[in-house]
Amino acid sequence: MLSGGVAEAQGYLTPPPAPPENPVTAEKAALGKILFWDEQLSSDGSIACGTCHIPSAGGSDARSGVATLNPGPDGVFGTADDSTGSPGVLRANGFGHLEPDDRFGLEPQVTDRYAPSTLTAGYFDRLFWDGRAQGKFIDPVTGATVIAAGGALEIQSLGPILSSVEMADEGRSFVELTERIETIRPLALASQLPPDSTAALAANPTYPDLFDLAFGSPEITPVRIAFALATYQRTLVPDETPWDDFQRGDTGAMTAAQLRGMAAFETTAVCAVCHTPPLFANNDFHAVGIRPSSDDPGRFAVTGNPQDLGLFKTPSLRNVELRGHWFHNGRPDITTLRDTVEIYGTGVGGGFDTLDATLNGLMIPAQDVDDITEFLRALTDPRVAAETFPFDRPTLRSERAPAAQNPLRLGVGEVLGTGGVAPRAIVLAAPFLGADEFRIGLEAPLGNTVGALQLRLASLGGLGGPLAVRGLGLPVGPLPIAPTSGGGYATWRFSLAQSPAIVGLGFEAQWFVRDSGAAGGVARSERLRFTVE
Repeated sequence: MLSGGVAEAQGYLTPPPAPPENPVTAEKAALGKILFWDEQLSSDGSIACGTCHIPSAGGSDARSGVATLNPGPDGVFGTADDSTGSPGVLRANGFGHLEPDDRFGLEPQVTDRYAPSTLTAGYFDRLFWDGRAQGKFIDPVTGATVIAAGGALEIQSLGPILSSVEMADEGRSFVELTERIETIRPLALASQLPPDSTAALAANPTYPDLFDLAFGSPEITPVRIAFALATYQRTLVPDETPWDDFQRGDTGAMTAAQLRGMAAFETTAVCAVCHTPPLFANNDFHAVGIRPSSDDPGRFAVTGNPQDLGLFKTPSLRNVELRGHWFHNGRPDITTLRDTVEIYGTGVGGGFDTLDATLNGLMIPAQDVDDITEFLRALTDPRVAAETFPFDRPTLRSERAPAAQNPLRLGVGEVLGTGGVAPRAIVLAAPFLGADEFRIGLEAPLGNTVGALQLRLASLGGLGGPLAVRGLGLPVGPLPIAPTSGGGYATWRFSLAQSPAIVGLGFEAQWFVRDSGAAGGVARSERLRFTVE
């Protein structure tokens, strides 16, 4: 249900509250920032918490295109229930073997809801679009209560790291996670680190060092990981918007159109009923009819209350113009900020079965739609848009220029097989020191056959030394290729030597597949080059 009335401005934004069990400290925030941007926390090293929460995208996912589509509940791409989500990891079982997903095959899985902004997450007492993270935070290992109330951000922080869609192999445990963090080099896959992260790592180069500084001992636990991640996010206060400056007394901070838009926002358009200043959210859940509730029941899935069917958390509108997608499902057909305003002024909201009464019959004149759109731009903090402190971040491995990618696809060596298709080597991340293994997948045009992976040493790196993989420089296999409806697949996993000597070691890899449809009876993938990081 709707709560409150039309809001008047309540002053500029102030820092979010923190539970007494997890007070904000500079040391915890520094550790949390490093953890948040470390791709090595994912099972395969391909994705960080921050991958889906880029500041210059308003704290949401900057990625776009076909690779961000989820087929919706019907499981079929190209139909009306498709949504825009966040690409995660390739599906992998508990043994680290890639397995085709029913919807995404051997491509990254995509969440069925668009990643909400993290930049105001600390202000909400219930998190995720359906509010399932709330209140009491319980140690997932011991079962003890560590935060009695107000621990939604700590609860939410751990969820994606064990999600088999977002960051993890199926069945990943907290033991596996903490053992990984104990041995990796912090932010080893990232570059262009922010000054505060660089300084923290210069004085404390390992994760045990960083945990010792933040918590008084080097022990790494899920609770401490959550505490650090939540603390970092509570330092992200986007309070230097033109609207905040106006509230502080700078009468020239907003344009005439933005001032008109603010007036309409707070009165005739009733936007402020749900998007209440200064957070521009109301910590409640509402139905705007963006999609039928049969596509996604929203809050109902958590509470079981029929009145919650189709309700979703009201997001903060701060930095909303920076987001490339909007609403809980990313609404692929809405491509501009103005579209997001206009949909509320049609008299029917999103046009589907559930709709808050306040929106029913609401008509917003075109001039007001334009002015409100301009007002929303006054909610952008320029530090967020420019990714300057405290919203600065490292460059992720996945963001490197094509020529600097690791692994690097060399574009040579392919031999076509059945159907005129070459085998495809599948790998999303480089091997890195501290990982228990490195894996290379295969998608072949033919199943029920055998393949082999050939490795060739490419360079010794700075220190040289052996890479602990079988048959270095020799074909690895044979390996059975399991059938799929359109071909076959396999995974080869390598154990890595836990020695700094392997950092910088380079090698090339290529799949060979027995295939009668190929010249000489063997199809080949293109060659890939890897460097241990």
